Amino acid sequence: MLDLYEEARSYFLQKPVLLQLGMDFCGKYRSLSHWGGIVRLEKLSIEEKVDLSSFLRKDVIKNEQVRVSYTAFSRAWEKTKFTAMPLEDFLAQLYPGQLVSKRECKEKIAEGRQQLFAELLQEHPCEKAHNWLQALQSYTLRLSHLKFYERKQLLGLVAKALSMLPDGYERLPFFANRVSGNPHALDWGTDAGNVFLQALSFFADGAAYDTVEDKNELLYVFHLLRDDILNFATVFGLRALNSHENISYWETAAQSGAPLNLPFREIVRAEQILPFMGGGETGFPVFIVENSGVFSTLIDTLQERRQIVPLLCLHGQMKTASWALLDRLAASGATFWYSGDFDPGGLIIAQKLRQRYERVRLWNFSAGEYQKTKNHLSKCQLNRLAGICDIELQPIVKLMLEWKCAFYQESLIDMLLHDIMLIRSKSGRLE
Repeated sequence: MLDLYEEARSYFLQKPVLLQLGMDFCGKYRSLSHWGGIVRLEKLSIEEKVDLSSFLRKDVIKNEQVRVSYTAFSRAWEKTKFTAMPLEDFLAQLYPGQLVSKRECKEKIAEGRQQLFAELLQEHPCEKAHNWLQALQSYTLRLSHLKFYERKQLLGLVAKALSMLPDGYERLPFFANRVSGNPHALDWGTDAGNVFLQALSFFADGAAYDTVEDKNELLYVFHLLRDDILNFATVFGLRALNSHENISYWETAAQSGAPLNLPFREIVRAEQILPFMGGGETGFPVFIVENSGVFSTLIDTLQERRQIVPLLCLHGQMKTASWALLDRLAASGATFWYSGDFDPGGLIIAQKLRQRYERVRLWNFSAGEYQKTKNHLSKCQLNRLAGICDIELQPIVKLMLEWKCAFYQESLIDMLLHDIMLIRSKSGRLE
């Protein structure tokens, strides 16, 4: 039978149109999961049509397109000297690689994955690792690349990392080294780092991890720190406690009427953050501005009048350090008064604050303060407004879509100063 196969193979190789026909029917088998279907052949040369006519015992020379059913192909095969060998067996051997249907291939892959996850579930019984692996196994959660499903070592590393998440804060390289012996094992941009972030997002209700700040914040939720020096917040008039004792340099800065740039690493050391003046009764105000120029101008006036008011600058974006600071202030009972630029970025910050915290007030940040200017917003910037769903922000969104311009909070500095000065005369609260 081997000699017969070699003879038939040699014959098909000499007749390219027959080889093409055979390979096309192998493709049909992969799609249909059985032998059958119809193959269409176009743009054949006269020589190819002659060879095909000879094999099929049917004149197709005048046809522009030749349609050949598997039944016709099989009957023609039975009339050759190769008929002792089943056509299916010949084609299966002729096909490069193992000829399996797509359904059989999927079933084989699925079987292999189930076996892989069964082994991983047995090796990583910790609740978080177990829940993550089960979500992958049941396709409740899908990995970003199909190839990852075959990489047991990769999935095992991430499962191990989930099993060893720290209780206290730990820097990511040291955590990765503790998990794997390699401080770069969970670096961003690596396969393991990307899968690890996806796993953390799964446990954080689908939290985003698209931008650098998103990733830093996601790691922070699980007590992992990445950039803890360049990631900072700027504050004025706050004190911090650790083990019920004031942290001295916070107190010294506030007492001196000086602003303080606080790296993320220092913020997470604080167990409680309170206003420098007062005991931190529920509802104490913390003023938040978006721009450093506005922040500095407000401090100039406060320093001139030797007054201290809790003030925080976001520097145009929400860094992880800012979230860590706000989390601790919110836990102490703060009410946040936010003033930002009237542009998509400012609205997005306002919405994030209101989604995350219960006590957030918009501070001179309404449609009434928004003014038409020549600071035109691009179509790309305006498209970002589609993500603003906060009801209280909708009047601004409506006007912004109409006017297509930005209005910056520097223009409202007198109103902001006036409000901050009221804090003394109204028991630390704005009404």
